[in-house]
Amino acid sequence: MPIAEVRVKAAIQTSWRTLSKASWRDAIAQLESDRLVLKYIKMGEVVGEDTFPFSALTDIAVQIPDDMKLNPEKDHFGMKFYFPTRGEVLLILTIEENLLIYDEKKFKEFTHKVFETLINGKPAMVQVARIVGGAINMESTWQQGWLRVVTVKSARTQRKERSIIVITEEKKPVSIFSDIEDIEIEEVEMNGKKVRAWKIRHFYIDQSVTSYLYIPDKQTQLFVLRYLLTYVPNYLEFIMKISDEFPTLKAEFQEVIERELKELEALDDTEKQILVALYSGINPLELHQFLGVSEKEIEEIYDRMIDKGLLKIIMIRKVVDLTSEGRKIVNKLLKYGLVSM
Repeated sequence: MPIAEVRVKAAIQTSWRTLSKASWRDAIAQLESDRLVLKYIKMGEVVGEDTFPFSALTDIAVQIPDDMKLNPEKDHFGMKFYFPTRGEVLLILTIEENLLIYDEKKFKEFTHKVFETLINGKPAMVQVARIVGGAINMESTWQQGWLRVVTVKSARTQRKERSIIVITEEKKPVSIFSDIEDIEIEEVEMNGKKVRAWKIRHFYIDQSVTSYLYIPDKQTQLFVLRYLLTYVPNYLEFIMKISDEFPTLKAEFQEVIERELKELEALDDTEKQILVALYSGINPLELHQFLGVSEKEIEEIYDRMIDKGLLKIIMIRKVVDLTSEGRKIVNKLLKYGLVSM
């Protein structure tokens, strides 16, 4: 009896036989404790089967380029395997629009269940609140624990969110990945030996503390980071800081940076100045004076930026405000030091 199953569209790419375009097949994806099974469907009948053992799994929730997707508007779930007889295999799962066949909610639950199967029960060592208020907490010691994917309540916002906790030997749950403020890798001593642990500053109970987490299995470390990227996307910049030890993650982040910089290069200096000025609260009706241009010139620039989706009109006389996309652009400009406030 499978743990979970869902109707999907599936495509397979191999390093030994690269296709210019993904070939999609109808299938039922079944999750078992140690593998994923695809049962291919044609005219309502099972016509074939593929098995993907987790012992061959190398990566999960990998980034799928839009030109490989069946429908860029739908979620795609990529898993990489390595087989001596097939080389590297990329399995992509997604769904189509037909609601009579495909269930988006069930698909998302299925992919989450894959993460649970791979992460739950994996061993870890945790040292909770080792640093409190800048001082070392001598009562904090290393504890044996096991990872578990759960829904937790944020100590800071009180909102429920998906996260990963550590269950200690005393059955105490430690919510170390909720409310992260910073993360880095540090070599520390653990029970008489040196290990490279994750040093995590996070909000715990009612204050900011620094804890240490050591996950001995490198692949489990990768799966944990992939989970956080998938379900807590605002942790992207934290995870980028420790991606050097994970080549696939580092490569993906480099692609993101290059894509963002290319996007920013499409803006001229005046557009950048306008975005930052509006972001900082300058009145759009006075912006022409701030930039030293005429009202007609500034309105022509506004029109161009409205067409790009960066501004929106909020009053008849070209009183504009940043769109959400415009705010994202400003944050990127600041992040890469291309403008200053």
